[in-house]
Amino acid sequence: MAENNMSDVRLDETSNGTVYFVSDVLATIAGLAVTEVEGVANTVSGSGTLVDMFARKAQSNSKNLTRGIKVDVNGNDVTVNVTIIVEYGSPVPEVASGIQENVKKAIETMTGMNVKSVDVHVQGVSFERENRAVAELEMTQRKLLEKQPASVAIEPAEGKKPEETDDDDFVLELEDVEDENAESKKPEEAN
Repeated sequence: MAENNMSDVRLDETSNGTVYFVSDVLATIAGLAVTEVEGVANTVSGSGTLVDMFARKAQSNSKNLTRGIKVDVNGNDVTVNVTIIVEYGSPVPEVASGIQENVKKAIETMTGMNVKSVDVHVQGVSFERENRAVAELEMTQRKLLEKQPASVAIEPAEGKKPEETDDDDFVLELEDVEDENAESKKPEEAN
C-alpha cells in the first residue's frame, strides 16, 4: 500500500478509491503554461544569489520545467509564484498577465483545484533574441555582398567624349552575372 507523503495532494476521494499526486505535478503544469507565453526568455530560481546569476547561462539550456516555480497548496487552494527573465522589448505587464492567465487556466482545468493567486517576479531581462537578430542580419548582409556583380563598367554618357565629361555625366552599368548564367543555360532548341 502506498504511503501518503506530506508533499502529496489529495485530488479526489470516491467509492473507487482516492487519487493523489505529487505536488511537483502542479509546478510542472505551471511551468508548461509559462513556456507558452510570448516574451518569457526563461524561468529562474528566485533566490537571486550570486551563484544563480552565474548559473543562468547553463540553466537556460535546461528543460527543467519546475525551475523558478513555487507552488503552495492549502486544501483545495493553490498559490503559485513564478520567477522569470523577460525578453528585451516585451511589455512586462502583458507578459505577466499572460502568465497569470495561462497558469490559472492550466492548473484549474487539469486538476480541478482553485488557484487563488499567481504572483510573477521578473528577475531580469534577456538580450539573447536581440543578439540573435543582429547576427542574422549580419549574415544576410554578408550573403548579399557575396552575390555582388562580377564586373562594373563605367562609360561616358551618350554623345560625350571622355575628356568632355564631368563626374555627373558618367553612366554606371552593372552586369548581372546570374542573368548571364541563366541565358547561357537555356535548353537548346530541338533539331
